[in-house]
Amino acid sequence: MTDEVDKELLNEFYQELADLIGLENAYKLHETYRGLSYTFPMRLYDPKKVAQKIVAEYNGENASELARRYGYSMRWVLEVLRKEREKRHKD
Repeated sequence: MTDEVDKELLNEFYQELADLIGLENAYKLHETYRGLSYTFPMRLYDPKKVAQKIVAEYNGENASELARRYGYSMRWVLEVLRKEREKRHKD
């Protein structure tokens, strides 16, 4: 179907999308989501899932590395670890 699409006539948004991910994928997105409005989250990773991963991967010394790896602040990582310690003390 994309062989019928004239890229030169595309809406600017779809032109940029086609340049980024290819015309075929831009067309698929148009067909699936046209007319809808979406806001893309700032973070790539889900914070609940990252928190679980941080708890599992924390070795007592690598909080800074985990913060960088997953794109969260050191403060957030330390808070996740603090909450996990509190949870374990209650159990």
